[in-house]
Amino acid sequence: MTARPADRHISLDELLRLPAEQRLRREMELVADLVDLPYYATTVPGVLDQGLDPVEHFCREGWLDLRKPNEDFDVWWYWVTHLDPAEASVNPLVHYALVGRDQGLSTRPATTEARPGHRLPSDRPVRRACLVAGFDADGVIDPTVIDLITELGRHGDVFYLFDGYLPASELAKLDGVAAGAWAIRHGAYDFGSYSMLAGQLVGWDRLAEYDEVVLANDSCFLLRPLDEVFATMDARACDWWGLQATKGMVDVAERPGSRIDQPVPMEHVRSELLEEFERDPVYTFHVGSYFLAFRRPVLDSPDFRRLIDSVVPQQGKRLVVLKYEVGLTHLLIGRGFALDTYMDMLYPFHPLFSQWYFTMLEHGFPLLKRFLIYRNHYDVPGLAHWKERVLAVVPTAPVDRFEQTLVRTAPDDELRRSLAITADADGTVTVPEVVQGSEYRRRDRRTSKRPDWWVFAVDRRTHRLPANSRAIFEAVKDDPEVTKIILTRSRRVELDGANVVVEPLLSPAGRERLLQAGTVLVAASPRQSLSAQVSAEHQRIVIVRDGLQLERTGRAARPPVVPKGPSSVDEVAPVIHALPPSTVSGLLAASDVDQLAALATHWPAAYENVWRTGIPAHDFLMGEEDALPADLRAQLASVRQETGGRRLLLFSPVRRMSGTDLAPYEFSAAEIGALTGWCERNDFVLGLRESEVDLERSYSAQLAGHALDLSHRRYPSLHAVLRASDAMLTDHSGTALDVACAGRPVVGFVHDMELARDRVLYDLDHFFPGPVCRDFDALEASFDVFAGAPSVPHADRVRQMLVDHTDGRNTQRVLARLRTRSEVEGA
Repeated sequence: MTARPADRHISLDELLRLPAEQRLRREMELVADLVDLPYYATTVPGVLDQGLDPVEHFCREGWLDLRKPNEDFDVWWYWVTHLDPAEASVNPLVHYALVGRDQGLSTRPATTEARPGHRLPSDRPVRRACLVAGFDADGVIDPTVIDLITELGRHGDVFYLFDGYLPASELAKLDGVAAGAWAIRHGAYDFGSYSMLAGQLVGWDRLAEYDEVVLANDSCFLLRPLDEVFATMDARACDWWGLQATKGMVDVAERPGSRIDQPVPMEHVRSELLEEFERDPVYTFHVGSYFLAFRRPVLDSPDFRRLIDSVVPQQGKRLVVLKYEVGLTHLLIGRGFALDTYMDMLYPFHPLFSQWYFTMLEHGFPLLKRFLIYRNHYDVPGLAHWKERVLAVVPTAPVDRFEQTLVRTAPDDELRRSLAITADADGTVTVPEVVQGSEYRRRDRRTSKRPDWWVFAVDRRTHRLPANSRAIFEAVKDDPEVTKIILTRSRRVELDGANVVVEPLLSPAGRERLLQAGTVLVAASPRQSLSAQVSAEHQRIVIVRDGLQLERTGRAARPPVVPKGPSSVDEVAPVIHALPPSTVSGLLAASDVDQLAALATHWPAAYENVWRTGIPAHDFLMGEEDALPADLRAQLASVRQETGGRRLLLFSPVRRMSGTDLAPYEFSAAEIGALTGWCERNDFVLGLRESEVDLERSYSAQLAGHALDLSHRRYPSLHAVLRASDAMLTDHSGTALDVACAGRPVVGFVHDMELARDRVLYDLDHFFPGPVCRDFDALEASFDVFAGAPSVPHADRVRQMLVDHTDGRNTQRVLARLRTRSEVEGA
């Protein structure tokens, strides 16, 4: 790496100020002599096959993916050693070309040889801290996690950080178990929790009091006590250790030089193979970060602390693994810290997720990775009998409890696929195959459709049956002449009725049902909802939608396209005729205005495809209460019981995230007091329901103790909560329109109106059926609207424009359209 580019007469600061494309071209010139073209083209997927320029590919994206430009330049090593690892503003190779080369900065570890390992004190108990990273999509601390934390607590002080919001009642489960417990949304995976715990919540100063610090996460089930693990490792001299090491990653599984085929003693790995691993195009040797332990030489290392403190959210899980899990292993080895592992063998590839796991289990491995059971990356057959296999080795393992957790947390479609993989007597593995792509289109064309088969697809974001689909399902669930096919994703859906079939969407059975169905009901884009290239030419595809719209979604959320071509009528006509055909057979709408919103969102649906039947789920709001499904009635009754006879003011904002343009409003203590005080004086109770995909739940944190928790976790049905509500406060959620059309007062609190204008379909000041407040003073002045005081003058007109029907018979109108088509098709 001694050759120099022809011209380097530009400083790094000058380079960073150039326009993007000009900067890219200048960077390509600077590193042209440093990118080994044959090496890069043959080691980076796609470059050779697609005929890409290796230098341009590296400068555009290769360095961001940590791809080596040549065998001697490790991008992440240079980045984390000489630059700010939290920043991605400078291509490390460009920095080397302009600065590092003249300064002689290292581009890879100088050696992989370790210094003598550190020994723990033997004349007193080891002082140990355990930093535990937690996450649960349902916002709970699972019993299996409490088991793990309790066991770790027998061996040290446990400090737990949950990545997301948790109510106080959940954190209270760790009282007396953990030395400290917090719930903060950071979105940086396990290392984000480790970083926040070490640098802020516990602090490096406090951690300096410990002989050893363990990093662990809650991705594993505890099979047996950890006494043997800690006793074994306490007796060994090392600077850091883990349970087992891995060579390789999922996306390099088939690269011959990136994997081993037989177990290798770890002593041989340390003495002979670590230097060989340095030659890999992407460094992939690492010790599993689900359980790592560090002793004082590492804990006192500025390099270690710098990397831990620099953790930030990444674009995808792969970079999290490469930068932090793999990157930490590489950094510590390159700095000469002595490594050890509880498993004394390096098993082939990724043993936690392969058949080799059961070999490790027989050798005392204490944990079971959840991903092995339900994600099953490498198609391990026979996992339908995983409980029996575990019990054969660890008879006391609480496998039934593990199973309950898997049923609750694991994506149902993935779990079913994993457990369906089998092997016959000669070892041939059978994996469920799902029809995709062109093969699906081909089979769709030739498969006969059954008009009496109706598919109800779950929403791809929430994995639940959309409320409109649920209303239609309830109307036909006992009809024996209609086969109701519910296609699920990650969540299990169990509904009663005649001829009801439930299958995962991405399963062979689910695909077969979809191919044969005559009618398909989806909430949004058919192809995205079904992960298949369905066609309205072969099936009746109806978009049922979520409800009335206020926010821009789908096509309406995309920036406008300014045509550069024809300008005359004669020139425009061919373009209009060339527009794609409608992808749907029906699109539900509630009025003229709502029809236009639906068409803008679901282009290229055509005007004649719109069914002005009304929104079926509005029947849950406006129809007879006795007609509600049993589960909705139960949820409605529960909400009413919580309100204790008081009126309910529902606060339901859109999803907001701190640190973004769409940030939550920060209520002051006085403002919270004003809101809750008004509620008390007027016999109201405040309830809060944030977006189902909002893991931060900033308003829950602010209003804890002041508002009822009406979240999706407690009340899955939005419409049960809406029916129980007497008034609604929101920012710009379309749910407010549904509530207003049911005759309840609504108020908009849009503290960031200038930003909101780009996110909504209508001018809020003129088309919101209630006051729109820009600050808390205006909101406070509008409180009496909740109690029935006069709203904005145009509120009634807006309601009338939004819905044509308030008779509670929208579902029946949809059914009339569906049955008419079915009879015609079946004739």
